[in-house]
Amino acid sequence: MVKGWGSKKSEYWLCFEKVTGLVLNGSGVLNTHGGNWWSSVEVYSRPEAVRFFACNDIIYNGITQMDSPKNHISVLNCVNATISNLRLIAPANSPNTDGIDICLSHNIHIFDSSIETGDDCVAINGSSYDINITRVACGPGHGISIGSLGKGGAMDTVQNVNVRDCTFSGTANGARIKTWPGGRGFAKNILYENITLINAKFPIIIDQHYCDGGSCKPAGGTAVKVSDVTFKYFKGTCSGESDAIKLDCDKNVGCDNIVMEHINITSSSPKTLLHAFCQFAHVISRFVSIDIKCDAHDHKDPQPPSPFPALAPSTPYAKPPSPDAQPPTPIAQPPLFSFPFLYFD
Repeated sequence: MVKGWGSKKSEYWLCFEKVTGLVLNGSGVLNTHGGNWWSSVEVYSRPEAVRFFACNDIIYNGITQMDSPKNHISVLNCVNATISNLRLIAPANSPNTDGIDICLSHNIHIFDSSIETGDDCVAINGSSYDINITRVACGPGHGISIGSLGKGGAMDTVQNVNVRDCTFSGTANGARIKTWPGGRGFAKNILYENITLINAKFPIIIDQHYCDGGSCKPAGGTAVKVSDVTFKYFKGTCSGESDAIKLDCDKNVGCDNIVMEHINITSSSPKTLLHAFCQFAHVISRFVSIDIKCDAHDHKDPQPPSPFPALAPSTPYAKPPSPDAQPPTPIAQPPLFSFPFLYFD
């Protein structure tokens, strides 16, 4: 029975470990029947669907994954991975079913994919850098997140992250950075650009008081330092009742050089007036449809108001080197490959 899995030690269904030059192209569906797990087994005892561990130069292309017991894909301690043309699917209420989790990795490229899950579409965790996410449709889910970082006073670092030409549709969050009180390290040089919002509840959020079922008391007044973050060319609708922009920074450390440019967010409800919540952040804003007032040193560019321009074309995306053979396009209706041993009484 699934509920007996709590005593098991396996953390994944499929794991590719210490492989260089791995290429996985294909179509079809990997269905791990997570519905049997979500209500029966604690999240920390549920397996991931696919893990890449300590791999270099990997390509994962064209697969559909459904209903993982926990996160669908983990990229752990890897260098130079290209993940593309995937569809990851789980119900909006499925717990902790992240699309792609990245940790201890660099030079990771994710593009041309659709992620519909019950948690983060992509989560970028500690000791990760040089991450590019382009043309990803996210929703439902919790957005594309940096973190969470600094849990239990941990030292975490994330830098050089570019999220471009992505859509958040019906998500709980959009562009999000989340750090635990008492953590250490930094999150810096982060760009969210050319983002389309369709009924996203919290489109832009920096949360330095993140708490997800743990002890949230500050440890020694420290915090992960968030700096040099740009949110640029956002347009679309917010389904939330008030705060479309939330910059909740740590009192002692603060957030530095948070840039908002050409942000045009309107409410899904015509009678709802959207606001911004901001504390302890240095914000530079230009052409933002929602007034941002911060109780820390705040700077607003002196340019006069201007009509919001059309979404600016992004700089052409330089894709990483591809293999000699172009990966095939996934077929419209891939065959279903199921694991017989995943059916439970």
